[in-house]
Amino acid sequence: MTIHIGTAPDAWGVWYAQDPRQTPWERYLDEVARAGYGWTELGPWGYLPTDRTELEEALTSRNLALCGAAVVHPLAQPDAQETLFTRLAPLCETLVATRTPWLLLMDDSDVYATREARIADHDTWQRMMRVITETGRMVAQTYGLRLLLHPHVGTVIETEEDIVRLMSDTPEEYVELCYDFGHHAYTGADAMAFMRKYASRIPYYHFKNLDETIHARAMADGTPFMEVFQNGVMCELDKGILDFGAVVSFLKERNFEGFGVVEQDMYPCPPEKPFPIALHNRAVLRQLGL
Repeated sequence: MTIHIGTAPDAWGVWYAQDPRQTPWERYLDEVARAGYGWTELGPWGYLPTDRTELEEALTSRNLALCGAAVVHPLAQPDAQETLFTRLAPLCETLVATRTPWLLLMDDSDVYATREARIADHDTWQRMMRVITETGRMVAQTYGLRLLLHPHVGTVIETEEDIVRLMSDTPEEYVELCYDFGHHAYTGADAMAFMRKYASRIPYYHFKNLDETIHARAMADGTPFMEVFQNGVMCELDKGILDFGAVVSFLKERNFEGFGVVEQDMYPCPPEKPFPIALHNRAVLRQLGL
């Protein structure tokens, strides 16, 4: 069993390629290394250097490597496949050049104003499944990469029902899951039970926990999820409703080989906030044997 522990720009409050409220990329990489992580996701395209030589030098000089890269795209749009494939070429070429096998795909929460707006009708859902499947097929056959669909709060693929339907409507050969504990728990589902039931479809995890008190208050008040994230609903790994000791035990029992990427949604945040949290989360996982 080998569980590689990584992190992502998201854990430093980075959601966009450019935003003056975000931590500069040089500081991000410096702090990732100082916090004890050996791996990082690429983050939004254009946040870390897009020049491959500069990117590799930035990583290797800090003893870091890439574990995956995420692309956020409005998958329900009629032209989603064409616009997505155009965006993917430079990203996939970078993944190949850096020997990074995982491409994470997420629907774009920014395009849905309400929960009702992100309930897809039959035709829209089927079109989305074709886009996801063809993306998985293309990146596998053209680049030798593996596609991970990342369910996300505020998108069409959000609830456990959505995720189960996705798995039924896409081929496992081309579409696997990046499983995010925090987002799954946010929807009110049993994240631990889902992990156990569908582990064969999950080669890559986002380790994230949920503050029960903040979440319950937000659900009662109907607070928009972005505001809830800013209020700290995603918390340190040992301070939420999920038992990461049980998570680690389960993965060890399965002899899991893959990545656990530590995230903590908190965009935007002060630049001094992320590092102590990242350091703490890494220490928690070391205490659990990772």
